[in-house]
Amino acid sequence: MQPLFKHPSHKNTKLACFSLLLSVFLAIFLASCAGTPIQEDDPKTLFQEAEEEVGSNHYQIAIDKFRVIKNKFPYSKYGIDAELRIADVYFLEESFPEAAMSYESFEELHPKHEKVAYAMFRTGKSYFNDMPTEVARDLSSAQKALEAYRNFLIKFPKDTHTTEAETDIEAIRNLLAKKELYVGDFYFKRKHFAAAAERYRRAVDLYPGTLAEKEAKARLAKAEEKEESH
Repeated sequence: MQPLFKHPSHKNTKLACFSLLLSVFLAIFLASCAGTPIQEDDPKTLFQEAEEEVGSNHYQIAIDKFRVIKNKFPYSKYGIDAELRIADVYFLEESFPEAAMSYESFEELHPKHEKVAYAMFRTGKSYFNDMPTEVARDLSSAQKALEAYRNFLIKFPKDTHTTEAETDIEAIRNLLAKKELYVGDFYFKRKHFAAAAERYRRAVDLYPGTLAEKEAKARLAKAEEKEESH
């Protein structure tokens, strides 16, 4: 006589356990992907969450949360602080053009804020970090860094970041002077001596005291000599 009920085989039991474990794993995975819902009505909690994301290097998530605060609470302390933190996060992830624009925006919107000096310094630093090291490339970011740093030093000559800004300015001036030499050499090699002399003269006049000044003077003399002989 056959039994009314059959006990599950060992193989079926293992399969059932595996399916259960897989379901649990998928549930946990999907929950983690969904993330913590943004508490859009509580700027303080949201700000703390955004800072935690920064600490975990989740920069884009942090920026998204700071933007929620900025847009929903634009006139609150948290809203204004979120503007500055957006710039900071861009800086941390080395998105320097975006960081520079965000710091500039903060300065324009909050010229009397206690951290405006910091924002102005970071504007210069962002452009400085975005500079290429090769003089053959576009150096517009170097010009912007120089302008930003000079504005910062004029307005805040005794700030704690003054020394660093001055050191960066010297590096910028040297790079820009080398650019003038590079362009001057380009004209000199093609026997456009007047144009070459003009670029060497710019290096001497615009960037005195740089490492390139002495070389610029020597090349200027040669270019002027060649120009006269032609």
